[in-house]
Amino acid sequence: MRAAKSSKLVSVLAVLALIIVSLFTVFILDSSSLANPTFPFQGGPSNGNPGPTGTLVVQLHSNQNETDKLGNPTNGSLPLVQWAITVIQANTSNPATFAMVTDNLGGSLQEAAAGSYVVSFRVEALSVRIPVQVYVGNETKVQVRVYGSAYSLLYSEESGVIPTAGSAQSDVFVQVNSTGQVANASQPVVLKVHQGTGGTGYLLNATVVSRQAPSQGTQWLELGTTAALDPVNATSIVLTTWTFSSRVTIGPVGLYVSADD
Repeated sequence: MRAAKSSKLVSVLAVLALIIVSLFTVFILDSSSLANPTFPFQGGPSNGNPGPTGTLVVQLHSNQNETDKLGNPTNGSLPLVQWAITVIQANTSNPATFAMVTDNLGGSLQEAAAGSYVVSFRVEALSVRIPVQVYVGNETKVQVRVYGSAYSLLYSEESGVIPTAGSAQSDVFVQVNSTGQVANASQPVVLKVHQGTGGTGYLLNATVVSRQAPSQGTQWLELGTTAALDPVNATSIVLTTWTFSSRVTIGPVGLYVSADD
């Protein structure tokens, strides 16, 4: 009997010792994680990217007030607010993709794994794609400025349909005031068609098919439009062309402050 009791006591003590060792191990791991939040990298950062990360900041501005699509480009610089941006991982057969949306300052911030990416978005007639590199512990800032120029139409005339690989386009000849080249062949442009008063009208996407050299302060362009142009019911038509400039800088984290902070 005495031997059996001794054996049970030893078993109980062994189990208690294992429990104490397990609790002590968990405490050490938790203390290590608190002292160094990046240890042990088992789940990665909160946004799901594996391993150490950097910060990607995108800031978008334009001289067009995007809340007034029919308005002409201005001389100022306005933030593109609540603008959708797509970021695609580059140089990989299975690229990761994530979305960003600008705040009231026209900016957006996203933590991202180190590597190569392409920042892309659409605005007016432009499809913008900018390659960037994100580095661990650094901030990659992409600043984009969109510029629009406006040319009032002096004359416009539809001339049938242009067959294209995608879908048929209306063929339109237009004359604008300009002493220099307005646009290049194959360049996308936007026609702002004003109807009546009160800011009514519509936008019409077009592509320059051909052009003549400017002469005596005007230039003729042949356009392929995505829909028929109705010049009869238009009070005015403005052709707008679009370009952009971009600047990519890399520096310490914390340079960007959100308007929503």
